[in-house]
Amino acid sequence: MTRLTQRPVTYPSAPGSRWVACGAALVAMALGAQVSATRPELPPVLEYIAHASFVVQSGSGARVVIDPFNSERWIGLTFPADLKADAVLVSHPHYDHDASYYLPAGTPVFRRPGRYAIGDITVEGYQGRHADPSGRDFGQTNTIWVIDTGGVRIAHLGDNGPVGADLLASLGRVDVLLVPGDSQKHILSDEAIAGIRAALAPKLTIPMHYRLSGFRDLPAALGPASLPGADALATNRLSLGPSVLSTPGRVVVLRPSPDVSAWSQPLADAWALRDAARPPTPGPPAPPDLGVVQRSVEALRKAAALVPAVIVFQYELAEGLSALGQRDGAVAVLERALAASERQDVEYVMRARLLLGELYSARGWTALATVQYRAVAAGSSRPVQVEHATAVLARLGQH
Repeated sequence: MTRLTQRPVTYPSAPGSRWVACGAALVAMALGAQVSATRPELPPVLEYIAHASFVVQSGSGARVVIDPFNSERWIGLTFPADLKADAVLVSHPHYDHDASYYLPAGTPVFRRPGRYAIGDITVEGYQGRHADPSGRDFGQTNTIWVIDTGGVRIAHLGDNGPVGADLLASLGRVDVLLVPGDSQKHILSDEAIAGIRAALAPKLTIPMHYRLSGFRDLPAALGPASLPGADALATNRLSLGPSVLSTPGRVVVLRPSPDVSAWSQPLADAWALRDAARPPTPGPPAPPDLGVVQRSVEALRKAAALVPAVIVFQYELAEGLSALGQRDGAVAVLERALAASERQDVEYVMRARLLLGELYSARGWTALATVQYRAVAAGSSRPVQVEHATAVLARLGQH
């Protein structure tokens, strides 16, 4: 029987409102079959999904998925449908690492440093720091996960920047290192990676967080995998037995999961429409140019019509309508989007709730606004959103 034990932690219980206090409820959960004591122990299996997402499966069949990614933003790839695991590990709340809403409702999600047990898998999270300059809205926190099962220790760095000597020492022995490694050095430089490998001396290093060939040419900010001496394997699964871990310092590149696919043409077209209508605006925010906003709204209407279930376009359409003074239209768009928001991009669900709360408040509909702000305060993993919602609730007298 796969059993989960842990220190106190919070985790999602349902899409859209996913944070509840967790205590003794996870001390024992029947999630699998117990392996007979007489059966030979199988080695753990590491499975690459894509981007920075992996599955670790223990010899008894306990499964942990790490950093599931959103299917509708930036990467150009879809996350596998119907993937199941006994727990989810999230390194930090960016959509390309934090799409736990694609897993079945009720799957425990671990985000914070601490020590946890999932069946015969032991997980320890260490507090790191996200690479500069991203992630400032959540304090650039990043949890480095070390997964220990069957005597094999796997370290997943998430989007950590250069790792200091003290933190590297605290990780202990590492057999398999999962490290960001793309040719544009989006997260770590070659020198930083070399230093981490020298300190940890892993038997096997596997790059992640790079642009995959054979799909759409996305994301533009990443290059292909780039680690010296890497061997490209024709599989996305490795059985981590002695034969695989017998050669110290080996570097391999895994294929993505066969269950990963490129974006559909309508989704790619919707992003092209949106990006063409929203030119970058470096520097401090300027008063909106209503002509630009109107053109953006027209493009976003087309984008939203192409992929009506993608909340990003619905939210930005509502934002544009609100800027044009068309608040009734904005409310209608947001209400429709949120009614269909199950298993959607939680960050944009929360943005939509904040905007809808603001529009309700402007109409004097305090009770309806309160519902939206409470959902954000309870359901967002981003401190900025939680603090904003909590402050508004305090002003409304709804603690």
